[in-house]
Amino acid sequence: MTELKEKYGFPLFTKETNLVYLGHERKLIISDLWAFWDYVIKKKNTDKKFLLSLLEQAKNFYNAAENAPLSTKPLLFYYSFLNLAKIVLNLEYNYGEKIHYLHGISERNNNSFRRSGVTLQPIETSKIKVASELYKLFNGVTIDANTTINLKNLLSHCVGIHRAYSEIYRQNEAFCKLSDVEYFKNGMQIGMKAKIQCDGRDITTLKNLGYSIEKIENIPYLIESLQTNRYNPAREDYHSLSQQILTKGIWYYVGDNGYNMYLSKQKQHRYPTEMIIYWTIFYLGSITRYRPNLFKEIFNDMEQWLMSEFLTTQPKQFLYLTTAKMLGQKVMKAYTSF
Repeated sequence: MTELKEKYGFPLFTKETNLVYLGHERKLIISDLWAFWDYVIKKKNTDKKFLLSLLEQAKNFYNAAENAPLSTKPLLFYYSFLNLAKIVLNLEYNYGEKIHYLHGISERNNNSFRRSGVTLQPIETSKIKVASELYKLFNGVTIDANTTINLKNLLSHCVGIHRAYSEIYRQNEAFCKLSDVEYFKNGMQIGMKAKIQCDGRDITTLKNLGYSIEKIENIPYLIESLQTNRYNPAREDYHSLSQQILTKGIWYYVGDNGYNMYLSKQKQHRYPTEMIIYWTIFYLGSITRYRPNLFKEIFNDMEQWLMSEFLTTQPKQFLYLTTAKMLGQKVMKAYTSF
């Protein structure tokens, strides 16, 4: 058994083909994310003028949001993310500026956050429903009918604020952290091995959810492997194993020391990280746009703390995770604390 080098954004961001060749498929450490996106668009060199105009809007909205009062942040962040999502979709599909872009999502406000939700709209051929198209691109899920998601349920898998969420709603934490992650090759087999940090009683729950777990010296490990047809694994092998792992469910956020990964022992509401942030920001932005007087009223005192945590930490996560998803490479920020 030999160690495999980490490449192609494995296991979180591996794509079948690279969209733009950068950094030998290794992780990228970036100081100025907006300048980097400018470079990517120019290197891709497709609809450059249109995409650079979207990028300017995304950057300006984001910078304005960071310096805005809490109740104003969501709408500005949402329009930043909307423009960034259009860039991502165009880099992948070359839709161009003449097609009709729609939000693809609507809010369902029931006068309290925990009873409210968002509705994803079905994908159409003649119009781009951005929220649903992004979900399909990033996670392979096609929305073919109106799909409503409760916001309190949605945030149950927002790993970046999960401890605050569990405290406020008095729920047990759902995540088990992975540590000591290794990637290996054994003949024509490739795999991932990671120590699972959880209570012993959680192992049965994780196994019932489909995770492959073995105990080594009485310590539980997640071990996922794939039999290939070659001794030197190719990108497609990394991609196949990545999809095997992601299908079972893995959550993550990027911090000062890289990407932290988790398994969930919760059976329901297992939505992916990037889309949780995008959909929640849309809802909060809709409230501040159409019903600004309700922004504080729909949250109880404790939920206001949760929203503050979310708006302070998760927009930056969305920027970096979306960039990594688009490139198929791990992306980190240089010399800055998350």
